[in-house]
Amino acid sequence: MLRHALFPVEAAAYGVSYAFLQNLIRTPKPLDPAYTWHAITREMPRGTDWIRTSWPIKPLRKLVIHAKMKQDHVLGISEHYDVSNDFYKLWLDRKYMFYTCADFHSPTDTIEEAQQHKADFILKLIDPQPGEKIMELGCGWGPMLKRIYEATGERENLYGLTLSKEQKSYNDEHNHFNVDFDNFITREYPRESFDKIYSIGAWEHVRQHEIPQLLDKLYAALKPGGRLVQHFFCRTSDSYMGPVACSQIYFPGSMGSSYRYHAKAWENAGFRITHRSIHDYRQTLRAWFDRMVEHKEEALRLVDVQTYNRYLTFFPSSWRYFNDNWGMVTRWVLEKPKR
Repeated sequence: MLRHALFPVEAAAYGVSYAFLQNLIRTPKPLDPAYTWHAITREMPRGTDWIRTSWPIKPLRKLVIHAKMKQDHVLGISEHYDVSNDFYKLWLDRKYMFYTCADFHSPTDTIEEAQQHKADFILKLIDPQPGEKIMELGCGWGPMLKRIYEATGERENLYGLTLSKEQKSYNDEHNHFNVDFDNFITREYPRESFDKIYSIGAWEHVRQHEIPQLLDKLYAALKPGGRLVQHFFCRTSDSYMGPVACSQIYFPGSMGSSYRYHAKAWENAGFRITHRSIHDYRQTLRAWFDRMVEHKEEALRLVDVQTYNRYLTFFPSSWRYFNDNWGMVTRWVLEKPKR
């Protein structure tokens, strides 16, 4: 079969993990969930794990990622998010539809409870006040805008940006916030017009060379004393690990930077760091996996088998990424000094 013939070619070019995941995704039938989770997350023999983490060699990893970063952001965002709003509804939390790391306070928390914890935590970081003008970068289906609206009762001063046509349509139909279809990286912002700007799970899509200029624009867009709140995952190392190309299966054209790079970038832009914390994504990923499996038949009526298989491999491969300590979820509060 073609998918088996592609395995050695992709393994040589992008690494064994990339080839293995693509081979699973191309399976003509829905994947068995127990096998899939175990096959991706299991402990491997030392020699096998060395191959997994060492190939491609470092110079080739940079070339692979450089080639993947040439495509337009909108194409990669559309490929991942413009699948089906109803498909996402099957396995995201039912109140907000957060597609970002939740805060599980105990192993028995539901995904709804954990996302409520996260929403409340980030609400305190943003600290929205009556009359403040607030912008979300990459607003998804509007979950955090909803939480702010619950707290303030004000809708007219809430703004969001998304590059997903499906998410834009959902917000227009259900939330009625001021959501634009636009790229927050290339967008121009009016000077000193926002009290708060924040993003939740969107900064991962910003390529490293785009960060300094974007931060300069956001700094200028904030009023003196305003704050930028960030929730995103980043690499723990400045260098790329062997399986780095795997991220391009799920988020083509996106590649986050390292923790150290971000910490320096905030300060270089003039921000003062007033909060930083690290959070665990693994339980959220497992909860999404289990819920999608629970709704398998409904999912397969909404998307094709390959799309279903892609998401079924996405959750355990992301779980492994965090479990191997290659990435971590971080939250930051960055304040623009008052004059």
